[in-house]
Amino acid sequence: MRRVFLCGLLAWLSTMGALAAANSDQSPTELQDSIVVTANRFGQSASRSIWPASAVLGDALTTSISMQEALDGRAGLDLRQTSGAGSITTLSNWGTFNRHMLLLYNGRVVRDYSLGGFNLADFSVDEFERIELLKGPQSAFYGADAIGGVVNLISRNSLLDRIELLTRVGSYDLQQYRVDASKLLGAVGLGGFGEWSVAENNRPNAGNERIVFGLRSDYLSSDNRHKLTGSLRYFEDSLGVPGPAPDPAWIPVYGNREASSLNDHQMDRNYSFDASYSFAPDSGTEAQLDLFWEKKNLDYHSLYNYRFFYYTPEGADSSLNIDSVDVHSLTVYNKRSAGISGRVQRQFDALSAGLGIDFLSGSLRATSDDSSFGANTVGPFAPYAYQYRTYNFWSRGQDQFDIWTAADLPLTGHVSASGSGRLQFVHNRSTQPSYNVGLLAMPRPWLRLKLGYGYAFRLPSIADQFADEVFIQGRADLNPETAHALVVTCESDLLGKRLSARLTGFTQRVDSLIQYVYDPGIFRSIPRNVHRFRSRGLDAALTFAVTREHILSLSGVVQNAEQTVADGGFVDAHYVPAVKSRVDWQGAAFTNIGFNLNLSYTSNRSIILYTGETKTIAYVYELGASVTFPVASIAEFSLIGYDLTDERRPDQFGFVSSDGDYPTPGRRLIAQLRVNIR
Repeated sequence: MRRVFLCGLLAWLSTMGALAAANSDQSPTELQDSIVVTANRFGQSASRSIWPASAVLGDALTTSISMQEALDGRAGLDLRQTSGAGSITTLSNWGTFNRHMLLLYNGRVVRDYSLGGFNLADFSVDEFERIELLKGPQSAFYGADAIGGVVNLISRNSLLDRIELLTRVGSYDLQQYRVDASKLLGAVGLGGFGEWSVAENNRPNAGNERIVFGLRSDYLSSDNRHKLTGSLRYFEDSLGVPGPAPDPAWIPVYGNREASSLNDHQMDRNYSFDASYSFAPDSGTEAQLDLFWEKKNLDYHSLYNYRFFYYTPEGADSSLNIDSVDVHSLTVYNKRSAGISGRVQRQFDALSAGLGIDFLSGSLRATSDDSSFGANTVGPFAPYAYQYRTYNFWSRGQDQFDIWTAADLPLTGHVSASGSGRLQFVHNRSTQPSYNVGLLAMPRPWLRLKLGYGYAFRLPSIADQFADEVFIQGRADLNPETAHALVVTCESDLLGKRLSARLTGFTQRVDSLIQYVYDPGIFRSIPRNVHRFRSRGLDAALTFAVTREHILSLSGVVQNAEQTVADGGFVDAHYVPAVKSRVDWQGAAFTNIGFNLNLSYTSNRSIILYTGETKTIAYVYELGASVTFPVASIAEFSLIGYDLTDERRPDQFGFVSSDGDYPTPGRRLIAQLRVNIR
């Protein structure tokens, strides 16, 4: 499959010149100048971004029930969802881990101070007007953690009259109900939304229930120079967190073989406030000030078991004892963050320059309360039971101040150069730099050639640095994870911009990877800078507007990803597919019936276990479809199907040979009714 994909890309490139002279009046769809992304912290066309940029919008969002369905496979992104709708969802690009991607909500950082990375399931796909995807190292613009790229969630504004009602019901007892309304009062818009959803999914202890609501107000002056936005958001969910089936040697005495899978449960409660003011005094100047406050509470309940063997003296001999202990654990994380950022961009004749500052303050408070129930199953006094309780608490915070600058300068009529740099200051740490440089050449109006190099970093999380829980121990001397990446891109807009195509070759390396390593001296796993990661490959996207009603798009990645193991040698990166691709066909029939067909492919995933065995998850093809038709002047009805091939792709993996690998739900059918009152 990899060779077929690669040959197709090469054939596509060979036809670019022959198509250049063609023309049409059809409208562009994706990856065109009409799509604005925030690749430079200000509005910028995707064609001007040195790094691959795109936006997901339209039917891709309105006919998706979650981020998983909306984003998986698009632009070659690999999303993993533990057990179905509403469950924990992570994202990977070019093989990098979830903690190496940066999630933004309307441009501000969303960060998990306890684990690093983010959970996309904390957001409803229906909240957003579009989702921007920016690949490659972006620390120079966005700060720490943006090693593999940025996902920016852009919410709907309130500057229009809108009342929208949405209902979804479907497989595995899925139910979603949503109301979204806004009202324009002169230059001020007031809006809000609320959503409730529930799903059982396909595995025991995999169900979830959640509620999310928000309020927003926008002000836009009559001359478009001043814009002010404020928003409040609340999210709450309750979900089971099933894990892989444990090794039979770890069977709890109390409960059953899958006690952890059937009992682990978490509750999230997130609160946030965002405000933004932008000012454009003239066509060449733009300034913006943002501030936010966010609080996250996570309660995690788990049941796990461990066994230990020991000998007790009995006269001149010793007797073997075997104890089995079940631990009921409650861990509570309280996370707070607040920040303020300011930036200004100015056009000086041919030179465009930007300058910004960011201040981010974060804290984490962690409490663990464990009740242990033990039983001596083998021994001279067996059987007998006992119990004890342990309690632990710790709290730390971290502030950071960043200053960054960027510039874009034409060198000739067809070539321009860009550069950006950042310095991050953190108490008791060395100043951390990052930078991006790039060249953009346009030898023909329909052809763009790009070259980019970037250096990015990820700070250790607060838990990595400072935690003193029973099973982990932080280390304040951890070094940041650092990354270098080089990209070469060819982009074309042909047939009057009906056909847009991009091919990017990339290579990247991440050093000083933080992994938890067991230390037998203290009987704990502690974080250390011990590993490295590297990947290289081709990233491609093609969109063809066959007619105004029919649009075909293809995107995907062919890659080779490797990481080091305990002995320092490189092996295939754990569970990273060599090929991830998706094809979408969006169209209309009989003038008022819309449809979408999509096919995604995920190649084999594998891991070399510590025993030397190779464990492989087989490749899958997943077919999705939707059809939408009006049922009244203000309502439309949709039928949506996911994984119609019923591949049940595993997204939650075991890391030992005896662990099970749990699949996603497989084939699902959803009925959707959307009512728009304007």
